[in-house]
Amino acid sequence: MNKKLSSPISSLPEKALVADISDVFWSINGYVYLSEESATPFPGVTITFSGLGSTLTNENGYYIFDVPHNWSGTVTPTFCGPSYGFQPEQRVYPPVKKNYTQQNYYAVQLNTFTISGAFLHFKSGEPLANTSISFTNEMSVTTNENGYYSLTVDPCWSDTLKPISSDWNFIPDFKYYSSVTTDFENQDFEYRPKSFGLPPGWVFQNTGTVHIVSVFSTSNPNICGVPLNQGDYIGVFYKGTDDELHCAGAGEWTGTSNTGVFIYGDDAYTPEKDGFLYGEVMNWKIFTWTTDEKEYEVYPSYQKGGYLVSDNKWYSGGLSIVNGLNVYLNQQIVIPEGWSGISGYVNPSPKPDYVSGNQIQFLLAPISDDLIIIQSLVAMYYPSQNIKTLINWNVNSGYKIKVNKDVTFELPGCPITDRTLSLTANWSIMPVKSECNVSVQALFSGIMNRVKVVKEIAGPNVFWPAMGISTLQVLEPGKAYMVTLTLNSSVTFPECTNQKSDAQGANAIHINKTNWTDPIVSPSNHIIAIESEAVKGFGKGDYLGAFTQDGTCAGLAEIKSLDENMSIALFGNDNTETYKTGFFENELITLKWYRTSTDEIFDLIAEFDPSTGSENGRFTDNGLSIITKLNIVSGTGETNRHITPHIFPNPATGYINLIAPEPTYTMKITDVLGNIIHENEYTGSNNVDLSHVRRGLYIVSLQGADFIKTEKLLLR
Repeated sequence: MNKKLSSPISSLPEKALVADISDVFWSINGYVYLSEESATPFPGVTITFSGLGSTLTNENGYYIFDVPHNWSGTVTPTFCGPSYGFQPEQRVYPPVKKNYTQQNYYAVQLNTFTISGAFLHFKSGEPLANTSISFTNEMSVTTNENGYYSLTVDPCWSDTLKPISSDWNFIPDFKYYSSVTTDFENQDFEYRPKSFGLPPGWVFQNTGTVHIVSVFSTSNPNICGVPLNQGDYIGVFYKGTDDELHCAGAGEWTGTSNTGVFIYGDDAYTPEKDGFLYGEVMNWKIFTWTTDEKEYEVYPSYQKGGYLVSDNKWYSGGLSIVNGLNVYLNQQIVIPEGWSGISGYVNPSPKPDYVSGNQIQFLLAPISDDLIIIQSLVAMYYPSQNIKTLINWNVNSGYKIKVNKDVTFELPGCPITDRTLSLTANWSIMPVKSECNVSVQALFSGIMNRVKVVKEIAGPNVFWPAMGISTLQVLEPGKAYMVTLTLNSSVTFPECTNQKSDAQGANAIHINKTNWTDPIVSPSNHIIAIESEAVKGFGKGDYLGAFTQDGTCAGLAEIKSLDENMSIALFGNDNTETYKTGFFENELITLKWYRTSTDEIFDLIAEFDPSTGSENGRFTDNGLSIITKLNIVSGTGETNRHITPHIFPNPATGYINLIAPEPTYTMKITDVLGNIIHENEYTGSNNVDLSHVRRGLYIVSLQGADFIKTEKLLLR
């Protein structure tokens, strides 16, 4: 056990001198003062004993340290690096054989440091000039005419600067400093008023009848995670006789206490509507004085139970408690009259529990008078038919929609954080998870070898990389597109760097210069690619048209180049209409050529590439076909003398097309044993259904007055 002696060894009895003194220790102690002139203690000073260690002065500036018998060395005080010196700088001790007391030191402060900045208005940047500002640590400053302030602090100063004022709030709320050893410049604070007054257009009248709502301080009103600040406003609005919203009561948000909102009813003694009617739905808004000075729709959550009103309706004498305020941003989506595709780049707001119906009904309520139908690939919301299988809005899906006039739809929600989209190999409706235009080429660049087709919903533009067709170049926010891939894949929409102009290029614009009526677009379509060789005999600026069997033009495309492949979109029948607008499923397609130079129209027979599986010349929803050859069969001012009789496709899968140079001819089909399978007389070009005939090899004979042709036909 170590022994600490209080007397010098020379004064100990003789027997003690022969004892082992290796465990004997002596004390060295003293005080450190802030200056030699004052007795102010200096706590926290490091006292270092060479070869042994160190200790710190306490709140009284006192230190004590035990050293072993015969220790010799130096003792050095230090504080905050070179910012302080001490008198003496150090003490040197010979071999210690006694206690040392009153080994005092006196500090010499060598420098100070400055913290400086400005108090500027949070929006205008106007300085808070010539104003006294206090801090919670009892420090204070006075700004100059530029709002500039400066504080002098001692070396290694640590504290929090939190400005306080009865008139202003400050941003940031505070600044913390730890062991300052350098000057701090540009330590600016923004100031903003604690109260702004009623927002513009929010004036309301005390009509004598009132519904009182307490918005709890814990309701956490926020705009997609950004909280309201003191001075922002919460208001409730009624619908006036002008069908506009008018304020019936408002309260200022403090963030520290509950906000009372007195909501007034209609004054029965005035001719105009100046408040709520009994049982009328309340419309909530907030106004953000402290950020962007904008109004936002609010969806409150109510506390339920007892006497509390929680159905978001106004009642004279009603009492309500709001324990949640959900504020969302709105994505504006322009929806043209008729069919189109829509999607959102915000996570849509959930339906409040006091609103009837499902989320889709809640979101689409503002355009309900103009909405006809909205549908996904598997469900729909079709109010007139009372079909409501589409329940929720999915940000990872797009939708087909039809409205009876141009409308602007505001989708409430918060911006997405996940921009990745999973796509299946089959057809899917692709949303645009971006607030700006996106290049089709760039979006799919990583999986281009898997892309079959991307196409507009209810539009003619298409991206078909295998055919070199790209009339669809840009995906627009708010719209949706049909896409099919060869394998399940995913794409990631890029962050926007320049809204609305990120993507280069533009989608093709289609103008009808023929005397054919414009096709009525629908969400059902069949895309046909036409190889450039097929239009070599045509003229640039001519048109190809696709017609139903009753003569309705249901597809139209201008020949813009004779050296590039082109496409034509054929539209199916719109089942929401009472009349036929386009092709029925499996209906025969009639193709025509409009020659603009002579204003002539010619009937065409197409030969299809069998590799797509849609080579029978009939309409299929989401069908893809490729025309390799176009044959002219009739037209004003055109003869048939150069037409070669033939059948196609060959091999065939159930249907064949017939072309002959004479108006009337016969076709006979026999099997390899000579048995007649089919025989009939035909006029003009025809599409023949052989789907009932067994697969195999057959002999086909075409015979007219001036020709006979025989060839083999393989049915698969």
